[in-house]
Amino acid sequence: MSLLPLLFFSCGRIGSMCLNTVFMALLILDFYIAHDCQLITDGTLDAIMGTNRHEAASMLGTVPWSAYIAAVLALGLVAVLSWRLGRWNRRAVMIAMVPLVLTGVYNSWKLYANWPFHTAKWTDIVYRRYIASDLRDHAPGVVGDVTYLAIISTKWVKDRRFVVRAHTVTDRQVIGRHAGRVRNIVFIMGESSLASRYGVYGYDNQNTTPNLQEMKDRKQICVLAKVHTNAPMTRYSVPMSFSFQTPEIRETLFNEKNIIEMARDNGYKTFWIASQDGKGPYARPFGYLSEYSDYTTRQDYNNETNGVNWKDESIMPVLADKMHDPAPYKMYVVHIMGSHRKYDDKVTPRDVQALPNADTYDQSIHHTDSIVQQIMSIATSELGDYTMIYTSDHGEIVNVGHGYQYGGYDQYIIPMIIHDANGVGTYCNMAEQMRNHDGYYTSIMNKYLLLDMLGYDVDPAAMDAARSRDHVLHADSKVYNYNNLPTEKNLW
Repeated sequence: MSLLPLLFFSCGRIGSMCLNTVFMALLILDFYIAHDCQLITDGTLDAIMGTNRHEAASMLGTVPWSAYIAAVLALGLVAVLSWRLGRWNRRAVMIAMVPLVLTGVYNSWKLYANWPFHTAKWTDIVYRRYIASDLRDHAPGVVGDVTYLAIISTKWVKDRRFVVRAHTVTDRQVIGRHAGRVRNIVFIMGESSLASRYGVYGYDNQNTTPNLQEMKDRKQICVLAKVHTNAPMTRYSVPMSFSFQTPEIRETLFNEKNIIEMARDNGYKTFWIASQDGKGPYARPFGYLSEYSDYTTRQDYNNETNGVNWKDESIMPVLADKMHDPAPYKMYVVHIMGSHRKYDDKVTPRDVQALPNADTYDQSIHHTDSIVQQIMSIATSELGDYTMIYTSDHGEIVNVGHGYQYGGYDQYIIPMIIHDANGVGTYCNMAEQMRNHDGYYTSIMNKYLLLDMLGYDVDPAAMDAARSRDHVLHADSKVYNYNNLPTEKNLW
């Protein structure tokens, strides 16, 4: 990397100005991401590539104007210096290029020699991801990050693992099947919801959840305490609720029947209605799952006439229509944007009016409270008898985000709220019995609640094994014990 200035300043005035300015822009962007995320991982870069235009604009809106001004001034200074100092020097170009090329060739040869992918095709994203990750590990900073992004995104093709095809293998934990125990299942998957900012969980700075609190007081819902997700990123977390994927074993998402398929096998008509998208390298794991449903609509899929967008209100018309479906057994997954940054994107004037002195995160929780209430109102009207689970993919470090290597526990703490067909009963009690050895209910147990509702029996030994450990898949794609997350406190 130390040879790059020699190379860039030896390419003439125009070449020097262009190369140095672009490199400085990439350096500033990489520095900002590293500062914001604490550690740039492959998952971080995948998330960047999977960000749609609205999410990108929303996230950039959280950056202070002073940072943009400083960046523009820095780029202008680099451009001026490059114009003044840049000269064409063939000898210097050769001196810089030779070691750079040799280093690249050597690392590529080592990669090829040490891993048996000789017969793989470049269009196979699995192998390309391995190549990109390995080369990134051997390249410093911004060079490695840009290399990773270039390899993954150039000539983009579908990841063959995420092609929707029927699975034939049922996980061996499932030992029996009966008629569905719950006729109508509604699973609401929230986004970036920190349970400790919910009034219904005891937060008293603002009345963030008036509807849920009223339902709790009337014993229409139960509110589980001590709940955490098994991953602080949506792409890791959601599949663990709707498939047999675990932090340790992730290939089951591709090799075995998922919960949607098992619902259909047992006579349920399935619906996945989402204000989130499901394409791209980041969102594809949950987009893939959604497309196993009998009916799927997202802001980026089967949405020609539905009008679904990133606003959670936009899903209500199609949800009401599909809840009117006459099928006797139905399962609905509703995947909402919830409190994803930028928070004020997720807030309406009604939320601001209700909580005028609250920060935008509290107002976004108030908005989610309203969305959940609206969904339950539609379900009560159209379905009558139904069981609902509301939870979140992960928590949130308020005003910072989630998916942080050293972000601590707030990005894991989530709500878990259940409405049984008769208010509070069977599945509230079952969830309490699913707590692990340290007293937490974890999101990986959601699948077992759903399986029971769908009429499946699970091997008690397998359930006990799942409860005996509390593992999470962290931001760096490594497995940790929940009580031993890598935080700044225990980093040293």
